[in-house]
Amino acid sequence: MSDIISERSGSILRVELNRPERKNAMTSAMYITLADLLNDAAKDDQIRVVLWHGAGDSFS
Repeated sequence: MSDIISERSGSILRVELNRPERKNAMTSAMYITLADLLNDAAKDDQIRVVLWHGAGDSFS
C-alpha cells in the first residue's frame, strides 16, 4: 500500500499520509510525492480545496 493516498472528488483533493505505524512521519520520498501532488493541484483551476490528513491517531 502507498504511503500517500490521494483521491479527487470534484473540486476537492484529499491527501492522506498512510503510515500510522510510524505516526505518519514523512520519508524523503513522501515529501517528493506530496510536493508533486500540491504542485499539480496548484496548476489545476478545478481544484479549490486540499484536505490533508493522517491515517490512524497521529498527524505529523
